[in-house]
Amino acid sequence: MRDFLFNVLNSFGDFDFTLPQMATLLLLEEEGELTVKRLAELLRRSVSATSRLLDQLVERGLVDRYEDENDRRAKRLKVTSAGRGLIDQIEHKRSERQWTLIEQLSPQEQAEVAHAMALLAKASQMKQSDEHHD
Repeated sequence: MRDFLFNVLNSFGDFDFTLPQMATLLLLEEEGELTVKRLAELLRRSVSATSRLLDQLVERGLVDRYEDENDRRAKRLKVTSAGRGLIDQIEHKRSERQWTLIEQLSPQEQAEVAHAMALLAKASQMKQSDEHHD
């Protein structure tokens, strides 16, 4: 289990990213445009800590930060095309590493992993459905 987690975390490290930076980028990609305040709430971080983290992502061209048209005091955020490209690269690398590990398993164990992944996908869909109905 430790090796599996190390491989997943290592896929972020290959791109010179911290886990909070990657979590921020993935969350923004999943949620779409957000305000800094809402992103901070979702990350369970202070607005100032979130702003500092965003400064790094904006500087790298991975996130756009701009004024909200309806509230000039609020800043909105969205992932840039470069940010999406980076997410795709990281996902591809992570997937390659996982397949390398899965190939070491017997056919029966591979089937068990596939079944477990299907259950996780189903649980994720159920959670998303519940969140949209709230």
